[in-house]
Amino acid sequence: MRALLMLVVALSLVRPQANTAASADIESLIKQALEDRLAENDIPDGILLGRTRVAILQVMPKTGQTLTDRALPQREGTEFYLLSSKDAQAEADRTGRNVSYIFVDQPTIDGDNGSLAIGVDFVMPRDKKVVKACCCTGFGQFKKVAGKWTLLKWARMICA
Repeated sequence: MRALLMLVVALSLVRPQANTAASADIESLIKQALEDRLAENDIPDGILLGRTRVAILQVMPKTGQTLTDRALPQREGTEFYLLSSKDAQAEADRTGRNVSYIFVDQPTIDGDNGSLAIGVDFVMPRDKKVVKACCCTGFGQFKKVAGKWTLLKWARMICA
């Protein structure tokens, strides 16, 4: 238990590098991994998303890497757009509704093997009487086959 507490403290001290642009290779992994999982309706907590317009968090929470439109998946009938945390909160406060989004984080590429954390989260209108207990993050292992990133397996799933 003590080791777990020390790990949590150590991880909380790690600060992401602000405004570091994700590389073209990383954005390709993200785009194709999301397309692969969306086609299978296999995004952790994807039920929280809309169907015609879906936000993607613009800055990866842990790595601090910033995404561009190159990372946005393509899917017939769905518009994907980048959303900052600040804009998500402002929209939730303005509309009085939760604002859901897909987030990605911790991408790695080693040749034709890659990994990526994928999940859905949301921000609520500010209200001190509500506690949020959500969401799930999947840590996927991907393989590049015939030039496309596809999921090999979910290595682990963490839900709060």
